[in-house]
Amino acid sequence: MEQPDRGLRERKKRETRRAIHRAALDLVEEFGFDSVTTDEIAGRAGVSPRTFFNYFPTKEGAVLGTTPADLDELRTQLAERPEDEPILDSIRVIVRDRLAPSSYDPDLRAQRRRVLLGEPALGPALVGNNLRTENVLTDVVAARLGIDPRESVRPRVTVATALAAVRASIEHQQSGGTGTVEDAVDEAFALLETGLA
Repeated sequence: MEQPDRGLRERKKRETRRAIHRAALDLVEEFGFDSVTTDEIAGRAGVSPRTFFNYFPTKEGAVLGTTPADLDELRTQLAERPEDEPILDSIRVIVRDRLAPSSYDPDLRAQRRRVLLGEPALGPALVGNNLRTENVLTDVVAARLGIDPRESVRPRVTVATALAAVRASIEHQQSGGTGTVEDAVDEAFALLETGLA
């Protein structure tokens, strides 16, 4: 059972991280990525520059909103799913929970999309973030399947396909598609399981 103090600390950390992420997006949307400094982001978020760097290693990281801790959490969540659960089901459940409005503000997600589409300079950071996510998930999937990822492409293809389905689901919903992003994820993963033809 989670201790009340620990739960409060974790909630405050999430709130601080989100405030920094929101401040970074707001400032970049207003002034452009190259014109914004980490000190300005910290000031807008109401934290010290030192606190900023406790949460995000770079300005790019603050705009993307992801941290090394997020990858560790993702690794743990996937590793803790039932071993007999089909791997695509495990990934779908985790992704669905992380994309739910209770976990991630849809307006913040839409703003992040606008900023990323409008700032080509963030492309390399986004690609790097996606590769790190793919590598973390590939390691866990390979362990679950009992496959050496150096011997077979199956774990990496499984992860790459699942992540492509997630991106398509988000884009569908943010481009005016009907239903929720969670519904789109369910539909996309059902297509992966049954075949696209």
